[in-house]
Amino acid sequence: MTLRLLGKEMRLTAGSLTYWLIVGIIGLFIVTQLGMDLTMIREPKKTDESYGVTRTNDKQLIQQQTYGTLYLEAHSESYSTYPLGFFKGVQLNEEEQEKIQAILEAASGLSMAELEKEYSEQMTQKMAESSENSMNTADYEFPLKETASYQLFEQDMVQVVKLLGQGSSYEKESYLRAATEPKTYEQAIKEYRQIAEKDRVTGAYARIVCDYFGIILGIVPVFLGATVILRDRRGQAEQVIYSRSIASLRLIASRFISTALLLLIPVLLISLLPGIQSLVIAGKLGINGDLILFYQYILAWLLPTILFVTGMSFFITELFGGIAAIAVQILFWLLSIFSGSSSGNLTGEVGWNLIPRFNKVGERAVFDGIFEELVRNRLFFAGMGILLFLLTVIVYDYKRKGGRLFGKGA
Repeated sequence: MTLRLLGKEMRLTAGSLTYWLIVGIIGLFIVTQLGMDLTMIREPKKTDESYGVTRTNDKQLIQQQTYGTLYLEAHSESYSTYPLGFFKGVQLNEEEQEKIQAILEAASGLSMAELEKEYSEQMTQKMAESSENSMNTADYEFPLKETASYQLFEQDMVQVVKLLGQGSSYEKESYLRAATEPKTYEQAIKEYRQIAEKDRVTGAYARIVCDYFGIILGIVPVFLGATVILRDRRGQAEQVIYSRSIASLRLIASRFISTALLLLIPVLLISLLPGIQSLVIAGKLGINGDLILFYQYILAWLLPTILFVTGMSFFITELFGGIAAIAVQILFWLLSIFSGSSSGNLTGEVGWNLIPRFNKVGERAVFDGIFEELVRNRLFFAGMGILLFLLTVIVYDYKRKGGRLFGKGA
């Protein structure tokens, strides 16, 4: 592959209406979702009313909050589950509902009628204290009895999962992740110092910027990739002759790299706005922000997504056509989105998901905890993207030269 060939491919792709529509979609998504002004980080003060919440290991709180969630769903007679990442509302029959009620009664030492009365009293009080006309799960304090056993709680949750099926809030990993407690001043100031010293403020904002970009980049490159691969079939004779005069590896490599670059360039430019805003915020806090660190996040976090989706698009399009590639990637994207949000935790959710979630400014301790997992995830998807590119070369050459892999054409 030569720079001249790469430049030619970039000009052809950049000249298409599809490319500029994709750039517009990326920009519109980021502006509407992230906004034009970033949330201001501030140093916590001892006089603050609250410092937010953090995950808790307190077994009593875990029990109380999980039973509370279960009560609210039992109260509405509707349970939310996310099998395979997709939402599924579950409604139990009378016998199954009675089993849930028995679990709640045993955990509280109260009858369902008494639980209903307790719930109504709490709701009335909370609504009187707040201007909002609603009450969420975090507001409800389940009346857990003093002798409640954590071992029995775990057994209860196993029974609930059997009744509801997979993907509910009552699986161990889900309820441990969802349980929270108020942050102390000491915890809040420690987190602030980590943001100031390790993140230089800009890194704290880079993670949430990557979160939003990851969502849109998990889908839009497939449309550009399909357009690039189908170019010869739709193009004029001059383009067909041009493509046939070049080795398959050089041609597909130039298209793959040019597509990835043309997707990365608008990401770098669009992210400059929040990058500069993060520098301004850092300056107001008396901290020297680091734009290089900001872009290290952008490249390391988002380039693997671009490589994978582009590689997937190239490979599936070359095998089956553009519609198939779009359908496969939409399904993969939906699975990634829903599996990343099914637990309700959008900060520090990685696994083997194409779209790692970090939808909160700061939380440096959470990031440190998932760092190794995130590195493995990003390396995996970058590697898979390159592998799919190489498979595309093989398929393209096979179809191009009469069925002989890297052999003489017919």
